[in-house]
Amino acid sequence: MGDEEDIEDETVSVSMEISGNYDEVMSKLATDDDGSTSLVSLLDDLEQLLDTVVRMNGGTRSAIAQQLPEDMTVSFDAQAVVDTLQVLERYDLVVLEGNTWKPGPKLTTEE
Repeated sequence: MGDEEDIEDETVSVSMEISGNYDEVMSKLATDDDGSTSLVSLLDDLEQLLDTVVRMNGGTRSAIAQQLPEDMTVSFDAQAVVDTLQVLERYDLVVLEGNTWKPGPKLTTEE
C-alpha cells in the first residue's frame, strides 16, 4: 500500500500530436457515444480561439490573447496562443503574416 501513496504524490504530464487530414483528425477527437473519450473542452477552446481570430480578422498573439472569452476551459496567455495557432496553422486554419495571425484558407473558403 505504501507504493500507492507514493504514486499519488507524483505529477505526470502527457503530450500528444495528431496529424493528418482535418476531417480525419476531427473524427479522432470526437467524443465516443459511451462518453469514455472527452475532448469537448479542448475542441470548444480551439473553436473559441479560431472564432476570435476570425472576429478580429487577425491580430498579434498578444492582441488575440486579450480578446479571448473568459469562459474558456484553460487560460491562454500570448505564448499559449502562439503555440496553439502554430498547430492550427498546419491544418490551414490560420496563417502567420509577419507577426499577425490571420484566418487561413480553410476558414476563408468556408464563408
